Amino acid sequence: MFGSFALMAIGHILLCCVIFFSFNKTFGYGATVVEKSNSHTTTSICSGPETGLRVVHKYGPCSPFGLNRTAPTFSQILVQDEHRVKVLNSRSRKRRTGGGKRKGRGKKRTGGGKRKGKGKKRTGGGKRKGEGEAATDLYLLDDSVGAGNYLVQVSFGTPAKKFSLTLDTGSYITWVRCQRCTGYSCPQQHDESLYYPSSSSTSSVVPCDLEPLCYFNQSYMDNSFSLVIFVADTVSLEQDYEFPEFVFGCAEKEAGDFGEADGILGLAQGGTSYPGSFSLTSQTKDTFDNVFCHCLPRSDSTMGFVYFGAKAHENCPFSGSYTPLVTGYDSSLYFVNLIAITIGQTRVEISSGGSSTETEAFIDSGTIITRLPSSVYSALRSEFQGLMSKYPTALPDETLDTCYNLDGYDEPEIPMVLHFDNLDLSLGPAAVTWKGSSQGSQVCLAFAEKEKEDDPTIIGNHQQQNLNILYNIPQQRVEIGPGKC
Repeated sequence: MFGSFALMAIGHILLCCVIFFSFNKTFGYGATVVEKSNSHTTTSICSGPETGLRVVHKYGPCSPFGLNRTAPTFSQILVQDEHRVKVLNSRSRKRRTGGGKRKGRGKKRTGGGKRKGKGKKRTGGGKRKGEGEAATDLYLLDDSVGAGNYLVQVSFGTPAKKFSLTLDTGSYITWVRCQRCTGYSCPQQHDESLYYPSSSSTSSVVPCDLEPLCYFNQSYMDNSFSLVIFVADTVSLEQDYEFPEFVFGCAEKEAGDFGEADGILGLAQGGTSYPGSFSLTSQTKDTFDNVFCHCLPRSDSTMGFVYFGAKAHENCPFSGSYTPLVTGYDSSLYFVNLIAITIGQTRVEISSGGSSTETEAFIDSGTIITRLPSSVYSALRSEFQGLMSKYPTALPDETLDTCYNLDGYDEPEIPMVLHFDNLDLSLGPAAVTWKGSSQGSQVCLAFAEKEKEDDPTIIGNHQQQNLNILYNIPQQRVEIGPGKC
């Protein structure tokens, strides 16, 4: 009997020790810090693919941020979207006027990736091979997160750590929030939303010819800014692939609102020279052959996906519908020819002057609302107003100036077709209108007028939802078909 009591007492003591030391370790390194990747358990209503990169709405129940954060209003989302468009417009004007030339050249990367478990580990102490040149005026890198309403999770470093990045086909540099530190400058309590190069055994700084670090100052329309350096580390994609020495931006010394995302997954086209060779498509081309596809979820309780290479072809099979890529003012963007829009029974031509630049539009997953030339938007709005004439009007919602109050009415179905070169894309009712309130009683025409005629025409993600969109860079075309998300 005495032996049993003794064993029970020892057991209680051991249990108390385990609990004590567990809490002591947690509190010692910051008990209030919760890793984002584990801060929210996906609820049963969330459905999506088991493989690939899962795409989720940032403020939906499937988001890694969880539901304990206050989502912005619909109007605030449109303001953020407008900030991004202003940055893109500014970039376009600089390119057209020849401003902001890039400095320096870097070593061409081969783009090889390794299946997980087969890549050679780096020691983390040596410098990366290859040379670059410092550049402080890389306007091509002035990426704006904007609303950043679609997120994917990507792992960086060794050991691998997940970060929630904005999915962005309008940016070619991938970057994450970070904090560089050495020795005594490293904080005891790490911010789990930051990437620490010193905590990864496979990280290294990308050297430059003129400066000890490749860096640039990055500013945003919302007065936020960051100092960005280039680092190299192992990046894992699609659960099955990891890429050692992947170069990405490390954004530190930040100020302002970056939309709560940990950074950007840049999926725009790259190039063979610095810094275009740092694009994801360039660095993974030997493995993925410059091919990827995505499906953006329409509902915030479902998941979309991103696949690369052969898996992109498998999950976004060719449906026979594609439109060719064309050369726009920026070779990193996915430009296509948008030649007309049909709304109801009326076809609105994009251009009657014969200039190919008037029909150029680029597909952007980071912009929400499609921007159109003023003459096209005016004609589209006029037809929309005629089709909505029996509904009471409502106040405009930021950039959307044609709105109606559907309280007590069934939501109308306005037929619309986007006519691209060699491809007609029929839009569902949800892609034609934007719900301006959480109750859904107010809807607006989900298109906006460009600020200036020479600003780029942008196909926003609101018109891309629930579509399989495959970017086939080797064949210079975009394949679009019915989605599976």
